[in-house]
Amino acid sequence: MLIGVATVIRRALHLSAPALSPPNFPEASALDEGFDRHPRLTMFHIIPGLLFMVLGPLQFVRTLRNSRPRLHRWTGRVVIASGVIIGSTALVMGPKMPIGGANETAATTFFAIVFLFALLKAFLSIRQGKVAVHREWMIRAFAIGLAVATIRPIVGAFFATRSLTHLTPHDFFGTAFWLGFTMHLIAAEIWINYTRPQLRLKEDAAGPATRVLAAQRRSEL
Repeated sequence: MLIGVATVIRRALHLSAPALSPPNFPEASALDEGFDRHPRLTMFHIIPGLLFMVLGPLQFVRTLRNSRPRLHRWTGRVVIASGVIIGSTALVMGPKMPIGGANETAATTFFAIVFLFALLKAFLSIRQGKVAVHREWMIRAFAIGLAVATIRPIVGAFFATRSLTHLTPHDFFGTAFWLGFTMHLIAAEIWINYTRPQLRLKEDAAGPATRVLAAQRRSEL
């Protein structure tokens, strides 16, 4: 997550205050050209992204959900709203400023759609009082949204091995996107399936109290 936050801060500084932006090596600096041509679209994508990455983890803190349900709901609304903006702008940015050509555009478009679908399912499930289902879809959405933190090191690895692979950013950026997003989604599914039995046992032990809490959350949304 820290990599993702650092990426957002660096990009925001580069667009709003270039003199304060940390220097980059020439080939990586050339990759900023697409963002430089569309600064408003880029900012409209990365600022909600920062909110999503900072507030997203709070949605999974059980003590916060139980002790401060109102705060949990409001931060959840901000996370979902931010996510909708992120996914929508990604659908525009994918074909508008791809570094990796059609391969990157395909990866961005596909996972932006999956991301928006996960947010929709998370929202609808909590409206229906399905807390466990809501949790699972939020895990999927957060995993996809956080994939940028993994894509950056993958891109770095491709840059570091250029002397061996002779690949250009146009060649490997799309592959890095597919790898990063897919790894995060697989990790999310593994975690969901690992924790699902434990969660069901806890809900069964809680009994009616859990159902009452779910009904209260649904009525207050």
